[in-house]
Amino acid sequence: IAVAALRAGAADYVIKDVSEDFTALLRSALEDALLRRRLQRENEIAQEEIRLARDRAEAMLREVNHRVGNSLQLVSSFMSLQMRHISDEGAREALRESQARIEAVAHVHRRLYTSGDMSRVAMDEYLQGLMDELSKSLGPGEGSPRLVIDAAPLWVTTDQAVSLGVVVAELVTNAVKYAYQPGQGGEIRISLKPDGEHRALLTVEDDGPGLGDGTPKGTGLGGKIISAMASGLRSAVEFDAAHKGVRAKLAFDL
Repeated sequence: IAVAALRAGAADYVIKDVSEDFTALLRSALEDALLRRRLQRENEIAQEEIRLARDRAEAMLREVNHRVGNSLQLVSSFMSLQMRHISDEGAREALRESQARIEAVAHVHRRLYTSGDMSRVAMDEYLQGLMDELSKSLGPGEGSPRLVIDAAPLWVTTDQAVSLGVVVAELVTNAVKYAYQPGQGGEIRISLKPDGEHRALLTVEDDGPGLGDGTPKGTGLGGKIISAMASGLRSAVEFDAAHKGVRAKLAFDL
């Protein structure tokens, strides 16, 4: 009977007899049951307060990401307007590259704003959205290189997503500029795959003429940015000399 009562939700049991201990045991059992119930209620209230505080913090963080994303988008729009009034092609190109870097960061905040998880980013969706943005700004029109995405559904932290996005934007921008002649077309392939347990491999490649002397073309600023972002991932970008064009690889821990 005692076991059945406990299974049904009873707090305790006392054997009724005529001894002097019965009243003391009954009082002690009642006091213990009341204490446990009070502690249970206090724990439930505390858990509810924690849940409400967490919900408020997530709402505030979502709003912060929304505002940051909108602000960066506004900066990108200002740069687009500025480019329309600049005749120097070098200056236009520099603004366009800076715009791609800003878009890489802004897209992370837009992803966080619309995601149910505020601490991680789904890289397959993020890279696809980022490439859509880059396609519009870097290579619009017929004969432009085609960006091809092959990304596994991997989740990374916010900081990792920013670093990876900037690296991809730099490598893709460089490939758009140097891999193919104007109107030639061609592909720029972006791949993100698991590379063993708790590790992933990012690859950006094209079928252009390659690096020539082994060093990336341009002013060198892009290379410094890539190195800085890769360092934040505790890694480095390596170039595959055996590939016909340019193949840049970045392995990092998840």
